[in-house]
Amino acid sequence: MLSTKKFAIFLVGIISAVSLIACQKANANQSNTSDTEETQKTVLEMEMNENYSNSDPFENGRLFCVSEDTETLDAEVYFQMDGESGIVEIKDRNADEVLWSNTWVENASGDTVTVTFNHLQKEKEYDVRFTGTKIKHAVVKVTFESGLVQEKSRPSK
Repeated sequence: MLSTKKFAIFLVGIISAVSLIACQKANANQSNTSDTEETQKTVLEMEMNENYSNSDPFENGRLFCVSEDTETLDAEVYFQMDGESGIVEIKDRNADEVLWSNTWVENASGDTVTVTFNHLQKEKEYDVRFTGTKIKHAVVKVTFESGLVQEKSRPSK
């Protein structure tokens, strides 16, 4: 009888310890998930060389959208070019409105610009567009410090 009571108390103690450990792990996973969501990045990158296109000027682009309306959204635009000139534009594809643009003449050896976009809407599509002339090599990289941005492979109809 005494050993049955000891065994029951021992069993209750083990179940309690396992439950506490499981709760601690669940709380740790929840806090890691929210940290990950806050630090998610979306990178839209284009790298082109002189064999990319026979046309001059040539164009390349990446589409993106946001998963919810945003008041402000920061992005870092990195540009590197060996060529005559290059224009990088970020525009509202639906309204054909340029939200940000920069032009480089001659070579650019890794310029980085921080851009803030205001009032992006989830029902719209946005376009990162590069137009270059006499390009030997060019890299355009737009990094959004948000998980709200999603690259699209095709435009909506």
